[in-house]
Amino acid sequence: MPDDPGTLLTAAGGQTPQQKDQKFPDPNTPPTRQQARAERIASLHLKYIPAGWKVLPLARHDKVLLGIKDLYNPITVGTIAISAGYSHLTNGQPNFGTNGDAFAQRFGAAYARDASEGLLTDAVFAPLLHEDPRYYVEGPDYSIAHRTLYALTRPFVTRADNGHTTANTALLFGYAGASALSYTYYPRSNRNLHDTAATFGSGVGGAALGFAVTEFAVPLLQKLHLAPR
Repeated sequence: MPDDPGTLLTAAGGQTPQQKDQKFPDPNTPPTRQQARAERIASLHLKYIPAGWKVLPLARHDKVLLGIKDLYNPITVGTIAISAGYSHLTNGQPNFGTNGDAFAQRFGAAYARDASEGLLTDAVFAPLLHEDPRYYVEGPDYSIAHRTLYALTRPFVTRADNGHTTANTALLFGYAGASALSYTYYPRSNRNLHDTAATFGSGVGGAALGFAVTEFAVPLLQKLHLAPR
């Protein structure tokens, strides 16, 4: 897969070849909102970068804030509710049952799992491993097949802080850690190696599906003026 789209204004270890031919604002002086909109420079705390937008490098604290901000994203909460509802209807893992209290337990467990996945990936391992936790939308300049393949591989491939393609170790470590933490709040029947491995696999699969939805949803939201454009 090619490097993720988007232009990095500056990066650890120097500029990319594309940067040397372009003039960008001083990354140490954040652009005003008007400048950012005019030059299509993404906010430091925007996790899903629209196609063609430039980005500033993320400091450690920016990655921490990125992970925290995602905890109360309405889309994230809605997705968790849908996941918990499906699990409740099918009595799937985690096996809390199907009584009146089970849905609340499933929602709480799903939120705890999602929160730990996001925080461990964005706020812990991404800074430690010098990886960029943002998702870069390719957009309609690419074929549907290419965009789908690109999105589905993002749990395994990402961008390093220097702009180069690298293995998405931060996400894999973060999701593995979150799966291990599920021992503290999953029912006793789910506290075993098989179910922990299944939790990890479903988490990575869910991330891939989420990236695919994001890839096609962001351009649509831009057309509806619900996302920056």
